Amino acid sequence: METKKENREIMVTVAEYTDLMTAHIVAQRLIAAGIGATVVGGQSAYPSLNVIDPVCVMVLEEDESRALELLAEPAEE
Repeated sequence: METKKENREIMVTVAEYTDLMTAHIVAQRLIAAGIGATVVGGQSAYPSLNVIDPVCVMVLEEDESRALELLAEPAEE
């Protein structure tokens, strides 16, 4: 019997924030540069808890270095 190989893509965190808005702005900056990004977290009814459990911007592991390079550059205004 042939075993089906699972094709799992690994996501890594490239940035953490205490507010949902900033995380979404950063994710959109990555997406605009052609890097798929998603925001995870920030679902608490008490936003102050995001200090303990931050809002994360995540990308595919293969895009991590490109994403980190982009985030290290100043944002265009």
